[in-house]
Amino acid sequence: MQTLKLWIRMIFRQWYKKLMIATIFVAGLYCSLQLLDSGKHKFQHSKNTQTARHSSESHGIVEIDPESQIPDNRNLYKVPKEDVHIDTCPACFGKELCTDIDTGLVELYKNSKTELREMITREASLHKTEKVMVSSVTDTQWNKLDKFICQNASKSFPCDVSAAIRTGYLTSNQALTVDGLRNLYQVLDKSKSEAVLPICATNKLVHELISTFDENEDHQLDKEEQAQLMTSLLLLPSYVILKFQDTINSNLPLPNFHGTCGRLAVWESGMTPLKDHLQESFEERAGLAAQLLQLVDDLQNEDPNWYFLCTEFSYNSLSVTKEGEVLLTDLQDIVIIDKTLFTQALGLHSTQNKRLCNEMCYQKFTRDIMTSEDVTKVCSQVKHYGQLMFAIVCKEILSDLEEHKTEGFFNYDGSKIHQKSEYRGLLHSPPEKDKTNIEELLRDCVQETLAGGRRQAVEELQEVLDKYLTYNDIDGENNDKDDDGEYLKDEEEGNDIESENY
Repeated sequence: MQTLKLWIRMIFRQWYKKLMIATIFVAGLYCSLQLLDSGKHKFQHSKNTQTARHSSESHGIVEIDPESQIPDNRNLYKVPKEDVHIDTCPACFGKELCTDIDTGLVELYKNSKTELREMITREASLHKTEKVMVSSVTDTQWNKLDKFICQNASKSFPCDVSAAIRTGYLTSNQALTVDGLRNLYQVLDKSKSEAVLPICATNKLVHELISTFDENEDHQLDKEEQAQLMTSLLLLPSYVILKFQDTINSNLPLPNFHGTCGRLAVWESGMTPLKDHLQESFEERAGLAAQLLQLVDDLQNEDPNWYFLCTEFSYNSLSVTKEGEVLLTDLQDIVIIDKTLFTQALGLHSTQNKRLCNEMCYQKFTRDIMTSEDVTKVCSQVKHYGQLMFAIVCKEILSDLEEHKTEGFFNYDGSKIHQKSEYRGLLHSPPEKDKTNIEELLRDCVQETLAGGRRQAVEELQEVLDKYLTYNDIDGENNDKDDDGEYLKDEEEGNDIESENY
């Protein structure tokens, strides 16, 4: 036994260093094999990621559904970077709200995404206190723009649009002219009716749009500012209208605008669609109808320099705030018109207001404004045809008469098959004492039978609706009622309200 121990000690002393070297070698070899295997997996993952990214980029916008990556118990989530696309700027709407979005002060509500007329909207929370709407357009529309930008810069698609747009047509001097704006719709092969905002452009409108997008206030647009203006005019004119209204300090019944970041725009929300109020009492609906008629008047007369022609009204384009105010929330169909055009046309069309104007008359006007070679002449006549907005509102929204039930603009041809409107008229079920009068005024509003009859019908309808307004709910004043249950108002208040009518 003693001999065995001596042999072990001798072997350990003689082979100690060799054993240690062998152990280290085996351990090193094992670690190297593990690292190689790990690197192989990482390389494969990186290769797959690059392949997926390349495939996605070849189709334009990266498509990732952020809602699939958040827990079911979360109702709000931070705006994903892939939704913002800040890397595409200045081929975007702007950057003024990016800090709030980056820091999570703008959060999206889960399952709130809606799509209407190529526009995508999501309900969101701003600073955890205010409901807002985050809007953009579909990937198809962005891809069309990106493709044009690349091809216009003589680059293959996809390309770096943030660089390409600075060298192309959209940031050229030619684009920012009267003719350039009037024909801007051609850039994306749109019809003129899909990009109506600048079709009556004048030098005055060009200068006002420059002021609207002149972020550095140097009284001109650099490449970045002009790129953002053109992108917005082509894809989200609603945003341009809101920004324009802030610039001219107008007070139209439109949502408040908060800002943009990349390819997202943010504005006021927390409203209910007008169609959700169809079951309210007639008194409530009469108040909404009166506001709607005033809204149309405001588009024409609120601003001394600018006339806003809205070519389409529907239940989908109108909303009601928590305070009960009616707002026009779909602004895609608004034309901005310089009122100096009307002054230039004085005397040329002085007899226009003495003529009837119904379906055929309006159809000719709308066709002319979209197709005429002398656009300036047609635009100068808009003031005489602007009452078509009253006719559309009365037919499409206010009236519940069977003859006005078909959708679309002035469908009176009985031989045609038209889709029936899915909603009741806002002024359905009027009290018997005013039923006949209201229905007759609505008929005269839609189809006038005497020259100037539509304007007269609107004024009389407004007077009838004013009787139903609950003044105490609107301004908290005068809760007294007379013996018939009508709300009393003093003589001075009555005179003020009457003076606000047309």
